[in-house]
Amino acid sequence: MKLTGAEIFIECLKREGVKTVFALPGGVVLKIFDTLHQQKDVEVILTRHEQGAGHMAEGYAKATGKAGVCLVTSGPGMTNVITALADAYMDSVPLVCFSGQVPTNLIGNDAFQEADNVGLSRPCTKYNFLVKDVNDLASTIKEAFYIATTGRPGPVLVDIPKDVSMAKAEFTYPNSVSIRGYNPTYDGNKWQIKQAAEAIMKAKKPILYVGGGVVFSAASQELIELAEMTQIPVDMTLMGLGVFPGEHPLSMGMLGMHGTYQANMAMHYSDLVIAIGARFDDRVTGKVSEFCPYAKIIHVDIDPTSIRKNIHVDIPIVGDCKTVLRELNQILRATVNGEQKELRKPWWDQIREWQQAHPLTYHQEKDGPIKPQQVVKRLYELTKDRDPIVSTDVGQHQMWAAQYFKLASRIGG
Repeated sequence: MKLTGAEIFIECLKREGVKTVFALPGGVVLKIFDTLHQQKDVEVILTRHEQGAGHMAEGYAKATGKAGVCLVTSGPGMTNVITALADAYMDSVPLVCFSGQVPTNLIGNDAFQEADNVGLSRPCTKYNFLVKDVNDLASTIKEAFYIATTGRPGPVLVDIPKDVSMAKAEFTYPNSVSIRGYNPTYDGNKWQIKQAAEAIMKAKKPILYVGGGVVFSAASQELIELAEMTQIPVDMTLMGLGVFPGEHPLSMGMLGMHGTYQANMAMHYSDLVIAIGARFDDRVTGKVSEFCPYAKIIHVDIDPTSIRKNIHVDIPIVGDCKTVLRELNQILRATVNGEQKELRKPWWDQIREWQQAHPLTYHQEKDGPIKPQQVVKRLYELTKDRDPIVSTDVGQHQMWAAQYFKLASRIGG
């Protein structure tokens, strides 16, 4: 029995375990929406703007660890979702965006509500597809989810012309994907991991600098084990908050422009920076020529293009954070002893001095207006035992949340 492209679309989502789609209808995707309306396995969240659909799919991905899915129409629908795609691309969020397109015979003719969806999205997606034949739709969707969720996660676009969604074909869904030229590296180089372990053993002033890559690889347990075993302080990026318990004695909080004093000072004066799943963002590095002048740098990242992109790295390790940390911990378990704790005692004395001299602080008058910092801190105190999901807009309130809402570790990523 043959299925329409719209029906194939639904069946593919089911095979990928998709339960929720964030969407806004439009002319060229009406066939897909009609088919969605006639089934009950995939829930459709109707948004009021395509940008909202994209951002909701991002939030879904961050909260669940699964790929977020959004569906928009052609032309203005696609142009509206670009901001969300760019955001997901910058933050390495697994997202699959389906866009409608004018019929294949009208592509390139400046048809009503036509836009070059592939060209528009190319700079802000990990990959994109234009499906010209309904027989290719299922395999394309399979590849889209595979690319979005493997290696360094990111957004992928699948552009579906109106005639493809209405045409019919036999439905077969691939069991696996093999893409020539796309083979993410998960296992780090063993020699380089051994080098990293040796550098950690010798360091007097080490610092762990962790980012969103540790969250997406669900490596919280491994990170906590590494930090506690070696007694190394932990700096987190904004994307990395929540991967290490905020109230843990080894936590330095967020670093960078809006970070804590001790986090930034520890980074600057360290002799070994162990960067894991972080990209050396300009908000962290500041003036690159003066960044960590005394430190040797280890960088673990699944994306080889991120290593040495902004900062020179002494020990590069390409691989999945969870996999690399497990192997690193295994080596260190056999070598760590009490000498490291004694070796780093002056370092911790200095860090505690910074913490006491320059804590995060604000003055709340008893009968005065409620300070934003007090609001965020009180929210934290009231919700910390309820496993909350914290969502912010962008701006000063986001920085207050990063500073005063001490997230617990997200073990499951």
